[in-house]
Amino acid sequence: MKAAILTSEYHIAIQEVAAPQLGADDQVLIRVCTVGICGSEVHAFHGTHPFRKPPAILGHEMAGDVVAVGNAVTRVSVGDRVTVDPHWPCGRCHYCHTGSINLCPTKKVLGTQEWPGAFGEYILAPEEAVFRLPDHLSYAQGSLIEPLTIAVHVLRRAGLQAGEAVAVLGSGSIGGMLVGVSHAWGASPIIAADIRQHCLDAARERMGATHDILLPQQDLVAEVLRITAGAGVDIVCIAADDPLLVSQAVEIVKGHGRIALVALLCTEPIRLMGYELIRKEVQLFGNTMSVPEDVQQALHLAATGRVDVEGILTHILPHREAQRAVQLAANKADGAVKVMLTYD
Repeated sequence: MKAAILTSEYHIAIQEVAAPQLGADDQVLIRVCTVGICGSEVHAFHGTHPFRKPPAILGHEMAGDVVAVGNAVTRVSVGDRVTVDPHWPCGRCHYCHTGSINLCPTKKVLGTQEWPGAFGEYILAPEEAVFRLPDHLSYAQGSLIEPLTIAVHVLRRAGLQAGEAVAVLGSGSIGGMLVGVSHAWGASPIIAADIRQHCLDAARERMGATHDILLPQQDLVAEVLRITAGAGVDIVCIAADDPLLVSQAVEIVKGHGRIALVALLCTEPIRLMGYELIRKEVQLFGNTMSVPEDVQQALHLAATGRVDVEGILTHILPHREAQRAVQLAANKADGAVKVMLTYD
């Protein structure tokens, strides 16, 4: 099969590699139709991701067709249109037994050396990670389920309630999905902030943001406090790789508010005044990937149209242009928000 391989930092090459084969009775072989490019792929491309390292076949936001199943597989069949939850947990540890497979210390993650990803024409997955797509969702929409799942996980952990105020700092693809889920769950106001106007336009016009703030031209803290009449917001989601946003989040969050770290924030240390966290009794928490419950909720939100998942999709390129696609996802040129690869 053909695969777009991250061979070194800043370089992706199309190469012929052996296709994966079923190796156990609970495995599913899937032909990839579409795959989105995530910020984690951009980090891998730049050499800053903590575990996605070259050489690797990247890609975990995928949708495709089941082409073969192991003898014990019962939930999906050959010909089913599916998406994949990109975890391959051990199934034995404390976290797996308590439902937190995203924290399994020995899990494999799709799009790494340990589990080759959907930048190749075929992937292998355990049955428990494979979810059928509703008939009316396209493959492109199926690839957008995974980033939607991240937003569901973050806001479920944040305990978002209808009527609460939310600020999303960074309105790229994950930020856009955070806006979409906030809107679907009744948040108000929903404030999006970003350094690119076209990302803010997508968040406001398609995903449900009620206000947007263009940085650095506008003062983030002053604008949020103006919009909320000085009260601040209940939840701040940081979905951009700028450590300075964390200290600003502390300034704009209410007492008893929640700050969710979503972006990797792995290149610089975070600096903030701890007293403000104490004074306001603020919860500051990290988030990694998701759990199957989040996937089911994301599929429901997309299938019912409560979140317009294609609201962030701006570019679809052929698989052979993976290098250009990742560069486009990185620099957000040409109005790019979410970039996707497709296979003939």
